[in-house]
Amino acid sequence: MPARLRPQPRRDDGAAMVEFAFVGVLLVFFVFGIIVFGLLLSFKQDVTRAAAEGARGGAVAVHTGADPTAPTDDRRYQAALAATREAVEGFDQECGVDGMACDVVLHDCDQAPIVGSVAYFASTEPDCVTVELRYDYEDFPLIIDPPLLSATLPDQISSKSVARLNR
Repeated sequence: MPARLRPQPRRDDGAAMVEFAFVGVLLVFFVFGIIVFGLLLSFKQDVTRAAAEGARGGAVAVHTGADPTAPTDDRRYQAALAATREAVEGFDQECGVDGMACDVVLHDCDQAPIVGSVAYFASTEPDCVTVELRYDYEDFPLIIDPPLLSATLPDQISSKSVARLNR
């Protein structure tokens, strides 16, 4: 009588390797995503701090009764611009270079400033300073754009800060 053939047990020696290959790709994707968003959050915080420092610099400067037709000669404007530039340099950027735009506007607190303007509102003496910083992240990414994540990243990182000026 012939011996019965028993089915051989299935061997799963390579199953763990295949499972790890699938899970490992997802794990690397999520870790890289966390790192990218952490860097973006840190950069956004630096931009916000720089805008606040610039506005504070303009707010504490001594008013010298500058000519309203030449707002860039106003000591408060110059102090705000200098404080903004110094704070921006603190995170290795420069105003007006590589996608970093820095706008400082002296204006009446009751009226919204015109972004990109360097003029007083003609109606009253300015009593507020607005500092707005914008970074073009789309054209100047901080690190390489990760595949699949680039659709979720912002095109621009910006922050605005307003402070009341000393009289």
